[in-house]
Amino acid sequence: MHKTFSLFFSSLFILVSLQACAQNGGYSKKETGLQYRFFRGDGQDENPKVTDIVTVKMDYFINDSLLFTSTKLGKPMQFPLSPAAFKGDFFEGIATMSIGDSASFLCPADSVFLRIFRVKQMPPFVKSGDIMRFEIALDSFLTKEAFEEAKVAESQALIEASNQSLKSYLAEKGITSMPTESGLYYVETLKGTGKFPQKGERIKVHYKGTLLDGTPFDSSIERNQPFEFVLGMGQVIRGWDEGLALMQEGGKATLILPFNLAYGERAAGQIPPFSPLVFEVELIEIIK
Repeated sequence: MHKTFSLFFSSLFILVSLQACAQNGGYSKKETGLQYRFFRGDGQDENPKVTDIVTVKMDYFINDSLLFTSTKLGKPMQFPLSPAAFKGDFFEGIATMSIGDSASFLCPADSVFLRIFRVKQMPPFVKSGDIMRFEIALDSFLTKEAFEEAKVAESQALIEASNQSLKSYLAEKGITSMPTESGLYYVETLKGTGKFPQKGERIKVHYKGTLLDGTPFDSSIERNQPFEFVLGMGQVIRGWDEGLALMQEGGKATLILPFNLAYGERAAGQIPPFSPLVFEVELIEIIK
């Protein structure tokens, strides 16, 4: 008799649970209010902790209309896992995931906008009772310390690769001139006959910029529009301020810049981070 009752109540519990999930589109609900549905995995392996740096792919919707997709960023999102801003938010959801898992979480839209996005005024498209759906894939997570160590190692590897590519370029082009103290390679191609520009003077130049492999990214010559700037005032990249100061009016030169004299560790338009650059420049005139 006892066994019969046990089987009956177990079956009843499973049936009620399945009905509850079916009524909510297959989502389960935790005591905190977190509504979740796993598509891949089950969160049973190690989970990220608050302050861990998580790497995720994320799409979120409001009433099934897509508001954001991380695929447009061209790479996964990385951010420290925050404490839950309210019971059942998607940060709590991420904390239940394991590497390789993907899941969906439902949250009240007004709570998300006010307590996570911290808007001062609700957008007009958000109505009372609207639900937001966050679809998240957890690629990886690291402690803050491990993440910083990995970033340093990654940067060092990129610096070494950049320096080696510059070294190979110089050898290929047969450039044997010594760099300046900063690392700039200055190759004069036409000696000017005018004055040397001084710091604080406005100068007019023509230029063509390429990556080491010859890929062009900008040219005032093609636009037929010389570029003007004030020398030595930080209005241009460091290699330009230094290189143009070595020229005379009417002169032409090739400036070969290591990445730290160009755009450094950041990308700039078509220019990848840590890129050495080559500029063919002409100092047209010093503007009085």
